[in-house]
Amino acid sequence: MRSELRRLHSSKARWAGTALLATGALLLSGCAAEATPAAVTAAECETTTDTHLLLSTFDLDVSYIPYGILADELGYFDEECLNMTLDVTSTGATQALLGDQTDFAMSGPEQLVSANGGASIGAKMVYNYIPNLNIYLGVLADSDIESTADLAGKTIGLEGTSSMYDAFLTESLKPHGLGLSDITTIVTGYGSTPAEALKSGEVDAVLYWPGLFTSWEAAGYDIRILDGTEWSAGFDGIGLAARDDTITDDPELVESVSRAIARSTVYLQRYPESAVRIFWKAYPERAPLPGADEDAAMERDLAVLDSTLESMGAMEQDEDYTWGIQTEERWTSQIAYMQKAATVDAAAVIDANDFFTAEFTEAANDFDLDEITEQ
Repeated sequence: MRSELRRLHSSKARWAGTALLATGALLLSGCAAEATPAAVTAAECETTTDTHLLLSTFDLDVSYIPYGILADELGYFDEECLNMTLDVTSTGATQALLGDQTDFAMSGPEQLVSANGGASIGAKMVYNYIPNLNIYLGVLADSDIESTADLAGKTIGLEGTSSMYDAFLTESLKPHGLGLSDITTIVTGYGSTPAEALKSGEVDAVLYWPGLFTSWEAAGYDIRILDGTEWSAGFDGIGLAARDDTITDDPELVESVSRAIARSTVYLQRYPESAVRIFWKAYPERAPLPGADEDAAMERDLAVLDSTLESMGAMEQDEDYTWGIQTEERWTSQIAYMQKAATVDAAAVIDANDFFTAEFTEAANDFDLDEITEQ
């Protein structure tokens, strides 16, 4: 089934057009051999490569800028001789990737591994955005629920249905002799709706990510993270996935996209306030309204962005950290966790190397830190 794609914005000509890519593979041309990454402008490229990146979200806020948006707004994709199209979808990013509707998709390990029951799906994670599984169970601060041990008989709000959430809940409940059959889950969507569901008592807890919790706090909702999910720090979060044919046929494309994103992460480290202003300019509907308190808006969005950067590990790493790193050890542990959670067959023989590649990590980090200056 074709996923519903939504253009991020229509101000750039290359983002105009139909909501879905035409059926069939994109024709990609290579970057000029003599073009040096981060040292050229689009005008200096002998050729440019058309490519497409799909982000998975319904509610685009400032927390999504590390995943390709900032790299695009800073011109880093242009400097790689790429003509990048960015889209968003609320469902089916991995399916869109497999259906040749996009070259790159924001995806989690669970989506890749469970899509074909643990067998290869012809796509791999090529760059790790977030080294920690950054979803948490939250409750109102005055809730009598203290930890995951208290969730029996409770209702949990989720942004949607996903094998990732099933696995996370299963692993969090298991130490207390509980399972998915002991709780009820309902879809509470995005924005402030989940916080309102908590406030009204429609749900007892919610399973979301740090940036959204922070935005609720800024809006006046007092949220507390439940004890009992500390184990998740040992597992990878979302990353950038590409099909095997793209990896094999156009490795330079994968390197270029990964490098542009890695550079933008360093920019975020150095100039978070600038990054927020760039986001506001690109998406004025997310900027403070005329006459509004811009300082308060900046404080709010910086807090949301900081939550995301923390889960990315960006603020605790040196600038010369190896961005996008993946290891077979962590992927093997991730798969074992999914098998224990029964989101894939526990008896299946699953090779972690079918779902990730680290061959582009060195190229992704091959840039000059001194060239990253504030815009």
